[in-house]
Amino acid sequence: MSFPTGATVVGIKCNDGVVVATDSLITWGTFVLTEKGVKAFKLTDSIVLASAGLTSDYQILVNRLQAQIKLYELNQKKSISVKALAKMLANTLYSRRMAPLYVQSIVVGVDSDGPQLFSLDMGGSLIPDQFTATGTGTAPAYGVLEDSYKPGITVKEAEEVAINAVRAGIARDAQSGGDICVMSVTESGISERTIS
Repeated sequence: MSFPTGATVVGIKCNDGVVVATDSLITWGTFVLTEKGVKAFKLTDSIVLASAGLTSDYQILVNRLQAQIKLYELNQKKSISVKALAKMLANTLYSRRMAPLYVQSIVVGVDSDGPQLFSLDMGGSLIPDQFTATGTGTAPAYGVLEDSYKPGITVKEAEEVAINAVRAGIARDAQSGGDICVMSVTESGISERTIS
């Protein structure tokens, strides 16, 4: 499916954590709305959601998930796991498949099961993986990921691979651009940096 908005979003699972990187350009067709958009969101102290697609759709999805996480943690009296949150998102997307939210998402995080990465399409497919890319810049980003990813990669190494993958998307996809936002999740928490 072709989206009127573009993005390059990548995720990499590492030995010691997970990394996501996104561009920051928000477009509508060939019109640039802003170069300072946010496409990655801290949902908990150890889980990040990154999305490509319609900005309004992933913003409402983030708001809904934040409320559902609070309810889950109140009912269960424990922090939500990465897999439980990813399944919650998959169920939400699947329930809306006849009137879908136009998003492609990556959920990453670290919990008692270690580092985890899941990719989801707008129909709610839940796919665990070692690395992934989504958005209109997927093809050039995958070229970098498939060339540079290696088993046992560290967060520090993965950050550079993710940056290069998003740069490739920006270079080849007219709807990707702006700054590159990198969020890394380890047992110590979430760190974030922006590369202009």
